[in-house]
Amino acid sequence: MKKRNQITEEDILLTEALIAGSYARLKLSVVEAPCQVLGSMGTTVRKHPFASAAVAGGAGLLLYGIFSRMNRHGAAKEESRDKKSRPDMTMEIISQVIPLVSPYIAGYLEKYMKGES
Repeated sequence: MKKRNQITEEDILLTEALIAGSYARLKLSVVEAPCQVLGSMGTTVRKHPFASAAVAGGAGLLLYGIFSRMNRHGAAKEESRDKKSRPDMTMEIISQVIPLVSPYIAGYLEKYMKGES
């Protein structure tokens, strides 16, 4: 068995000070992180306004399609099973546009990430 050094009061005080310093840095990083993220997003939007608008519009369409599909299925359960609903045109358009647009978005993101790194 190895001999262990006795833990002194100085060791405990030093450990408490290190923990307090670590906790203070954690609180500071939690407060500063959103500001740093928003700042980098603002820089990206200023550099590439059209691409940012296209991505935001695409994300909005996608979210709209998801929410409308969720709500439609919830309402469809209440309706009688004999009635058939029309296909959702928004989802059909999105499903046809996504395969066409995704290579361009992937290429743009790849170029952007290589340029930033």
